[in-house]
Amino acid sequence: MPAHTAEISDEAGFDLVVLGSGAAGLAAALVGGVHGARVLLAEKAEVIGGTTAMSGGCTWVPANHHMLAAGLSDSADDALRYIRAVAPPGWAEVEEPLWQAFVAQAPAMLAFVEQHSALRFGLGGEPDPYPDAPGARLRGRNVSPRPLRFARLGPWRGRIRPSPMPHRLTYNEITDNHLSAIPSRAFTRFGHRLLWRVLTDRRAMGQSLVAGLLLGCLRHGVTVRTSASASRLLIEQGRVTGVELRCDGRTESIRARRGVVIATGGFEWDAAMMAQHHPGAVTWTGSPPTNSGDGHRLAAQAGALFERMDQALIMGTRPVAYMGQPLAMPAADYTLPHSMIVNVRGRRFVNELQMNVGLGLDERDAATGERLNMPAWRIYDAQYAARYRHMLPGGPEHVQADSLRALALACGIDADALESEAARMSQFARAGRDDDFGRGGNRWDPARSGDPRVRLNPCLGTIERAPFHAYPIVPGFLGTKGGPRTDASGQVLDTDRRPIPGLYCAGNAMANPIGAKAVGAGTTLGPCLTWGYICGRSALQQTTSPK
Repeated sequence: MPAHTAEISDEAGFDLVVLGSGAAGLAAALVGGVHGARVLLAEKAEVIGGTTAMSGGCTWVPANHHMLAAGLSDSADDALRYIRAVAPPGWAEVEEPLWQAFVAQAPAMLAFVEQHSALRFGLGGEPDPYPDAPGARLRGRNVSPRPLRFARLGPWRGRIRPSPMPHRLTYNEITDNHLSAIPSRAFTRFGHRLLWRVLTDRRAMGQSLVAGLLLGCLRHGVTVRTSASASRLLIEQGRVTGVELRCDGRTESIRARRGVVIATGGFEWDAAMMAQHHPGAVTWTGSPPTNSGDGHRLAAQAGALFERMDQALIMGTRPVAYMGQPLAMPAADYTLPHSMIVNVRGRRFVNELQMNVGLGLDERDAATGERLNMPAWRIYDAQYAARYRHMLPGGPEHVQADSLRALALACGIDADALESEAARMSQFARAGRDDDFGRGGNRWDPARSGDPRVRLNPCLGTIERAPFHAYPIVPGFLGTKGGPRTDASGQVLDTDRRPIPGLYCAGNAMANPIGAKAVGAGTTLGPCLTWGYICGRSALQQTTSPK
């Protein structure tokens, strides 16, 4: 029978039980399978892949073998210097051991994945988003999976979570060629390639990442079960010895000799947890509704310490229809010339092109916890609408007016301030320099976004021609990044900061050592894969287990 319909036989138990089938869970399961362990990968949903399958697949791996083969120098020491330089104040005191573990193991993880799965990665052209920080690199740390033929999945072909993204091209092909600004390049540069991929059903981005990891797991004997929801940890004398799964209407107790790895994603779909840790309206969410904090509740049963619960991957998004409901889709419309983001006071508050624009959208008053810049609006003029019609948002939220003042009145924005800000932005565009927020003034901005056809500053354009357009921008949650605190081996710590035997956590379910402030394109998936890899290796090294 196909693996997802096979009954779980627990006569001898499993060595490793992994909960969740995103990047972290698949990496942990692959490690176990490759090393001959008996592994169960349990997924709550009917489909495999979680948020990873819906993603762009970009993965940040310092000192990876692809960049070194291309003659691009890097080292764990430089990666650490960079992470320390851009991290929030005070984080190094807690996260340094985990940062060291990540930069030490990430290159080995990537080599291991390519050796033991169907995945192959290609180098991207993006620099680190803080390119002038100590230890930064201008190219090579972000890689993305090459397209993979889905026919290789056999009966699993239709069981990968669908993606809302155009997944025939790789993340690198899209970003390195500025396809957001010039979509015609997709056909002029990749027409035959696209046709071949459609005809042969080759998929890229997160689809390829999940499919390749899943193929590796299946090839190495991992038992994979979908529609398997974990309800309780089995704990004996302070050690986690297994998990209780709800499968096909019945409850099964599954023993795990070496350990349980929680890789269930964030809690962004749990209203109570969000109200506690991320108060305020959540308009759109960009992950599967199965990301509802199950792993957090399991870890709490074992007395886990929870930290970084206020951290999340937040981006500027727009809604798309996905499996019958609105979904937050990462947007790039506000990174193109002739556009800007303003708050209700009519003022810009962020460099629209910076990777961590979500931090500006979610910035809060220290005393009240209220968001400082909400509501906020994307603003465009007629030049934008003519050149980037494919990017102009539509729908009932879109507002159009013949003057900036009329646009401001329709949106509830301070009209005088909006007119002043548009004039100032136009002045910056003519000078080629944004004196307020530095848009387009570093090596990250034009490499990632903008329009290369604009010579003076590819990221700036005047905002002065009617009609004018506005569209709301809200903090879109793609995943929370707080949870059980782990040590450098991925083992969960209790409230006294002692390791809980037999319990590991990886990915967005853990207290993420990178947190909300991304340090590069792919600093969600890179650490997810690496911590899954670390957890799998750590669990298998355990020599004590219940009889």
